[in-house]
Amino acid sequence: MIAGFLLAVWLAAGSAYTWADPPAIADAPAGSATTRGILFEIRPPTGAPPSYLFGTIHSEDVRVVELPAPVRRAFDASPNIALEVVPDASAIIRAMVTMAYTDGRLLRDVLPADLYLETADALVGIGMPEEAFKDLKPWAVVTLLSSPPSETGEFLDMLLFHRAVADGKRVEGLETMTEQLAVFDTLSETDQINLLRETLATRDQLPLIFEALTAAYVERDIDELQNLSEQHLAESDPRLAALFQEVVIDSRNHRMVERMAPLLAEGGWFIAIGALHLPGDQGVVTLLRKRDHNVTVIF
Repeated sequence: MIAGFLLAVWLAAGSAYTWADPPAIADAPAGSATTRGILFEIRPPTGAPPSYLFGTIHSEDVRVVELPAPVRRAFDASPNIALEVVPDASAIIRAMVTMAYTDGRLLRDVLPADLYLETADALVGIGMPEEAFKDLKPWAVVTLLSSPPSETGEFLDMLLFHRAVADGKRVEGLETMTEQLAVFDTLSETDQINLLRETLATRDQLPLIFEALTAAYVERDIDELQNLSEQHLAESDPRLAALFQEVVIDSRNHRMVERMAPLLAEGGWFIAIGALHLPGDQGVVTLLRKRDHNVTVIF
């Protein structure tokens, strides 16, 4: 199950990959899989001006944050920007509150003694003193240990947000921070502890996983991203894997499409969401096409 968390926070470093030259990409018919592409033009049935849909990863890797020319042009041409969540101060505070116990319990009260010691060693190893993690929930620790330390803090989604604010663009969120974190916060403590154990046991695999994900993203191969996700989920607890797919991916795809609809009807939006939400029969691209939107790959 750890791979599911990784797909929300992945990044990589030190590779020869660069943005591939755009291949000849045929637009897929309604309901079919999209094999390659991270930037789409969307024309709604209302005849409104076009909008753009951009698949992102939560990464500060230079291969990712140096936006290709087609993406820059689409962003610059759009007066309005929509992100999964607007990463402003209130959202960050909400995330911090949600990640911590507020009932007086501490992490050491919830974890078995041996697991707490192993967890504390791992967190101290990434520069977090006990005072900083003593009241975190196990799932919050999993997300921290699943991400290599940040060097710049300028992840792709944060970069887009800052540029939009600097350009005076209208910025909206498709979800709230509470909605995004709800799936993790509703896991039983037993499930959270099991996830933490698995995270600690598989941390040495993170560089390879991050690199595979980043390489697929830079190649704009969203089918491969989906394949990598499914491969890792297949190695996990089937119940938790099914829960992750349904709650973190599929149900959020439907919710985000519902909230995109009035924006697309207005036109002029640059919508940036995680690339894993794009492909598949329940992916955002297919769901939009089923709503009679003309969705065309442009990069």
